[in-house]
Amino acid sequence: MKTWITILGLFLATAPVLAQSNERVAEAITGEVVRQLYIQTDRHWHKGEYVHLIQINYMVIAAAPHFTDPYVDSAWLLWSMDRDDEAVALYDKGIAANPDTYELYYEKGFYFMTRRKDLKAAIPLLETAVSKPDCDPIVRHSLAHAYEKTGQLQKALDMWNRAADDPKNPGRAAAKVNRDRVRRRLENPK
Repeated sequence: MKTWITILGLFLATAPVLAQSNERVAEAITGEVVRQLYIQTDRHWHKGEYVHLIQINYMVIAAAPHFTDPYVDSAWLLWSMDRDDEAVALYDKGIAANPDTYELYYEKGFYFMTRRKDLKAAIPLLETAVSKPDCDPIVRHSLAHAYEKTGQLQKALDMWNRAADDPKNPGRAAAKVNRDRVRRRLENPK
């Protein structure tokens, strides 16, 4: 009897560790399933099966809401198919699930800038994107263009200066050209 009590005690003591281990295994399996699902989207892309791709991405998003690529890919396809309301809703869902990363703020801002030609809606989103620590330096270019197109030349110049001075920005040369153009506009208003 004492042996069974000892075994039972050891089992109860190790149960949380075993449960944790099983949880890690389950997470690993789920992660691999999600990865394999996402790989399928590329196959659908190359076949032009965009609706299938979007449907798979919705499954990936449900399982891995912090993975931003499915939001970006699907929202772009949705607005490309004139399903703008769904695209905006998907951007909003992605932002809600990933508020601390720049990517979906940028993508939604770029959508408003290029698709809707609504710079007033784009600018706050781009400003939020640029404020995030993980923001790709090239995003400053979109914000600088938006500022310039809305007549906010000093803000545009400031953003071009940041873009031109950032050694991590692969578009530094272009930023310098744009900075110089905006500087000339400020010095010689027409």
